[in-house]
Amino acid sequence: MAPDGSSLLFPILGVLLSNALYFSPLPAIVRAHTHGALGVLNPLPQALMVLSTNAWICYALAVPNGFILCSNLPGAIASVAFVVITLPLIPREAVATRFQVQLVLVVGTGASLSLWTCLIFYQLDHAARCFWLGAYGSALCVLLFASPLSTMREVLATSNAASIYAPLTIAQCTNCLMWTIYGFSIGDVWVWGPNSTGLGLGVVQLTLKLV
Repeated sequence: MAPDGSSLLFPILGVLLSNALYFSPLPAIVRAHTHGALGVLNPLPQALMVLSTNAWICYALAVPNGFILCSNLPGAIASVAFVVITLPLIPREAVATRFQVQLVLVVGTGASLSLWTCLIFYQLDHAARCFWLGAYGSALCVLLFASPLSTMREVLATSNAASIYAPLTIAQCTNCLMWTIYGFSIGDVWVWGPNSTGLGLGVVQLTLKLV
C-alpha cells in the first residue's frame, strides 16, 4: 500500500529541516573565510557533523530508509567543506580548540572503521548490524547536538552567548521536533531517541541565547 500524504509530511519536512540544520552555519563559514578569522564561530560542531552524517548514511543504507539518507547526504559533503575551511583558521593560541577538533576527527574515523570491521568479521546478521549502526549514529547525533554547549562555561562566566550560533540552534530545535514525531510514527528508537534528546539540548542552548 502506498503511503498517504499525511504519512509523508513529517519525513519530507524532516529532510528539508535536516539540510537546513547542516547548512545553517554556511553564512558564518563564508564570513570566517572572507575575513580569515573564526571570530566567535565554534568549529567543534562542524567536526562532529562529519562523523554524525556519515554514521547516519551507513544506518540509512542498512535499514534502508531513503528519508534518512536524503537528510544526511548533502550535510556530509557540506560538513567536510566546513572543516576544511575552518581548521586552518583556528588561532595558534587556541591550542585546546584545535586539539578538540583534530581528536574528534581522528578518533571518530577510527571508531567508524573499527565498528564496520567488527560488524563484518563477526558476521552479525542484518538486524544486529542495524542495531549497532543505529546506536553509533545516535551517540554521535547526541554529541553533535550537545557540542555548542562546549562553550557553556564561557557563556555563563561572561554572560555572552555569542559562541552559540542562533540559526544553528533554531534549526536544531525544529529539525529534532520533526524527526522525533516521525521516529515515533515508524517506531524507530534510533530516530526518535537521539532527536528528542537533541530537542531538549537545543532548548537549553536557545534559553541561554535568549537570556
